[in-house]
Amino acid sequence: MRNIVIVLCCLGFMSLDIKAQSLTRSTDKDKKVSSSNRRIWYGGNVPLGLGFGSSTLIQFGLSPMLGYKLTPDFSVGPRAGFLYSYYSQRLINGQVERVQPLSWSAGIFSRYKFVDRFFVHAEYEYANEAVPYYTSNGFEVQRYNANNMHLGLGLLQGGGGAMRSEILLLYNVNPSPLSSKSPLSLRFGLNWHF
Repeated sequence: MRNIVIVLCCLGFMSLDIKAQSLTRSTDKDKKVSSSNRRIWYGGNVPLGLGFGSSTLIQFGLSPMLGYKLTPDFSVGPRAGFLYSYYSQRLINGQVERVQPLSWSAGIFSRYKFVDRFFVHAEYEYANEAVPYYTSNGFEVQRYNANNMHLGLGLLQGGGGAMRSEILLLYNVNPSPLSSKSPLSLRFGLNWHF
């Protein structure tokens, strides 16, 4: 009988040891997964534009981005952008001409946080932009491709939680000669876990 108790105790201790090892392995695995998930962050902005007068301009866009933290302060990732524009022009005879082009862009970026709330941003962007202009035949849309290189500074706002807002001032060091846009741009956006 005493031998049976010893065998049962040994089996009990072995099962506790096996259970503890499996818990340790699953915890280590969970730590790796959650650590990997903490390296990924999401962000983007929603560009809006309004202009009124003899002509009307309304713009709405979406520019999502996905970042991967190589270190806690240095991130890289892709960014895309879509911009819908509505232009209308009232002619002398009272007729209204309208055009609704869509512009898009895709690129890669890198960011480095040099203090808790400030970061530098570098971005290469390939853009397919639609530029409407008015002729005697009405609106015509000219498309051109641009290889933009944006450099700038950003400021994170909000608490230390997962969701924060950002303001980003960028300068395009390679503006297209076909564009009438300023090389300076200001972006407002949100990010999660940056």
